[in-house]
Amino acid sequence: MVIATLSSLEFYHLYSYIVIHMKKILSSLVMTIFLWSCAIEKEKLTENVGKYIPPNVDDTNFKNTVITNKNFDETWTSVIDFVNDSFFKIENLDKDSGLLTLSFGSKKAKNFIDCGYFEYTLFFTGEEFKGSYIDYAKSGLLAVLEAKMNINIQKIDNESSKISINTNYTYSTQHALGYYDPKLNQTYSFVSGGYQTIDVINPIKGSIPTRTCKSTNFAENAIFNVIK
Repeated sequence: MVIATLSSLEFYHLYSYIVIHMKKILSSLVMTIFLWSCAIEKEKLTENVGKYIPPNVDDTNFKNTVITNKNFDETWTSVIDFVNDSFFKIENLDKDSGLLTLSFGSKKAKNFIDCGYFEYTLFFTGEEFKGSYIDYAKSGLLAVLEAKMNINIQKIDNESSKISINTNYTYSTQHALGYYDPKLNQTYSFVSGGYQTIDVINPIKGSIPTRTCKSTNFAENAIFNVIK
């Protein structure tokens, strides 16, 4: 039996060959990873990307009519006193008919409506946003909320009354930057306890093409809580 052995010189050449080829392999691997990461970074930096999550529209059990254990005069007075010291503005009232019209919403729109969650990254500045779609729309789309609430208070008997509330919500956005173009305006219209979903103009890449806004019923419940 013959056992082959390597001389010191042969071993040195073999070792050098292995080291050189390992370096080549590692260099190729490093270059591949670098080019791959650059490709990803390039993709991130050449387009705006974002995400949109609509609000839950199945979680409402809103009822727009309540019967209270207060007579008509007590109910009417309670509502008027509250309204006069609140975010509401009285547009019209007629005690004889029990009708009251209020407006609200010009400030703090997200108290009254919910339009979901939104985030984006802008490639040309690196600017990022994460938060409510309403906060984004307020500055980015010059969004405005206008709401009209109609309240109807009716006598049931000398010790109780019924109060009904119906609110019409209009939430408007402008998609033109630096100029006004009515063709690029979009509006959500819905009522108390309701919502609307629309297809938006130029949705940001990575997000669904629709946006949804719904009533939080905050304003309606504020009135109902007064007469309980």
